[in-house]
This record gives sequence, structure tokens and C-alpha cells, in this order.
Amino acid sequence: MNTIRTPNQTCCSPGEDASSSWQYILKPASSYHPGGVNAALCDGSVKFFKESVNPLVWMGLSTRAGGEVLSSDAY
Repeated sequence: MNTIRTPNQTCCSPGEDASSSWQYILKPASSYHPGGVNAALCDGSVKFFKESVNPLVWMGLSTRAGGEVLSSDAY
């Protein structure tokens, strides 16, 4: 799983052979929950993240030393 793509997006372009596409490795967080995914944070909490989360916020949440300051209302 990575945060290059926001939750529940497809990992490959439609019609592409997934085994030969570099996009195949871009596996976003996904779930069967409509509208988003549950994800565990390093403090042990679990939060629901909307599919519409800002991509920069989503990527910022996945770094450990990027220095991002994110408000909890941003996701």
C-alpha cells in the first residue's frame, strides 16, 4: 500500500494488462466501505479517511519525518 493515490482509486488504467504496467505497483489503500477506508495510525488509533481527502494531506500523513503539520480536520 502507498499514498501516491488517494483511497479506493484503481491501481491500473482501464484496459491495460496489469502484469506489464508500471501502474500495477501503485496500490492505494482500499476497502469495501463506501466513500473511504479505515487506516491505523502510528499512535495505535484507527481513523476513517474519505476518498476525497486532499492528496497532499494523504501523502503527508504517511511520512515520518517530513515535518508536515496537519490539522485533524484536513482529513
